[in-house]
Amino acid sequence: MRHPTRTELKLRPYVFTTAFRVGSTLGIALAVMLAACGGGSPPKATPAPPTVTSADAEARLRQIVLRSDDVGAEYTTSAARLLTNDDAAQARPDTENARKQYADWGQALQYNVQYAAPVNAQLVFNGKVARVMNTATIFQTIDGATAALAYIRGLSPALVANFLVNESAGTKITDTQVVKDIGFDPKGDDSFAWRLSGKATFAGGFTVNFVADTVWVRAGRVSGNVTAVALGEAPQRDLLTRLVDTFVARARAKG
Repeated sequence: MRHPTRTELKLRPYVFTTAFRVGSTLGIALAVMLAACGGGSPPKATPAPPTVTSADAEARLRQIVLRSDDVGAEYTTSAARLLTNDDAAQARPDTENARKQYADWGQALQYNVQYAAPVNAQLVFNGKVARVMNTATIFQTIDGATAALAYIRGLSPALVANFLVNESAGTKITDTQVVKDIGFDPKGDDSFAWRLSGKATFAGGFTVNFVADTVWVRAGRVSGNVTAVALGEAPQRDLLTRLVDTFVARARAKG
């Protein structure tokens, strides 16, 4: 592993206090990407009568998503949000087409959570995970979940990167890159992993590189992703692997 330079060591105290804004900004951008990516013809799923009500979907998703104690005792919840189909459709420029798409897939409900490491953690230039993000979506059928995941997998890297150029609370993400299908052991019924990277510039002008590894996975009629964000280099793989395994196990049991 590369050892940090003197300059990097001097930057650490500042980066500690800004790491969470990187993760928060990236998390917002990823949520927008999930809700708003459009274009092209999505795979068709066979419509079926609803088998999961909104209330039932919410109860299941709250049991499926990762919890702070799954990530680590020192991590705290920084976001937790339900996303209805209407919420997701409103985030897209082709709102009416999005509504039809979700109906075709039998998409019931989505739930997003984020967890942040403590401010005083040694988070820079060592691969330690600064933030974990988890999104889970439940569908009426396995066919619908399969079609939705296939649609995301077919998105171009350029389109995904475009949605990661986001500005929030004075933090601007630039130079975004997306590498699809990085190496990761197969998980659930279907899975793939992407690496997202770029630069985050804060209001004061300080810039830090981030690397986020995202594993997309389907288990039965639940699909979702687990993302680990690190600063300065790629996140360590062991925590991400363990969290994906936990997510898949819960999706199988509660979906």
